[in-house]
Amino acid sequence: MKNFCASLLFLLCFTSSYCQNHWQLKKDTNGIKIYIRSIPDSNFNEYKANTTLNTSLHTVLQELLSAPKYNANTAKSGVSYYVKQIAENQHLFYVKKDLPWPLKDRDIITLLTVKTLDDNSTKLTLEALPTALSEHKNTVRIKTLMGYWLLENQNNKTKITQQLFLNPEGTIPPFVSNLLLVKGPFNTFLALKKLEKQNT
Repeated sequence: MKNFCASLLFLLCFTSSYCQNHWQLKKDTNGIKIYIRSIPDSNFNEYKANTTLNTSLHTVLQELLSAPKYNANTAKSGVSYYVKQIAENQHLFYVKKDLPWPLKDRDIITLLTVKTLDDNSTKLTLEALPTALSEHKNTVRIKTLMGYWLLENQNNKTKITQQLFLNPEGTIPPFVSNLLLVKGPFNTFLALKKLEKQNT
């Protein structure tokens, strides 16, 4: 009986953990799907988005490495730029987002590492590198960002997946941040879909 109870407790814990981490589809429009899930020991959620574009993997990769074009469509009030290349396959990007009073602005320095997985797939790993540049006055530096872009060649089309977790730091309520988890990536993927028109 003791062993049975222990096994049952383990099963319940595993099931509870699985349910907390299960992806939930929140938006399915224009060929773009956005999922979110909760993260253990965090009030903030993680998102995953995907779509398939009728364009080459190389074209998508070059767009993602072009910070001004990419962020112009996602940060209407703020600054973004390519900082520098620190290795053959590693790049630094800076983004600052202006937020309405009384919230402080946020900025983040992202290290992007490009790795070719095989002939048909490339992964771009994303992580925060908060000490790479000096901090700015009245701006909260984001220290936690984890995620990736996955580009997969599928019959001359490119399947794009982005998965990301970010802690905005400070006093932004989690429910506000979590509400933006669908809008932000959806606008990013809409911008990427313009690559199809450029190739027609």
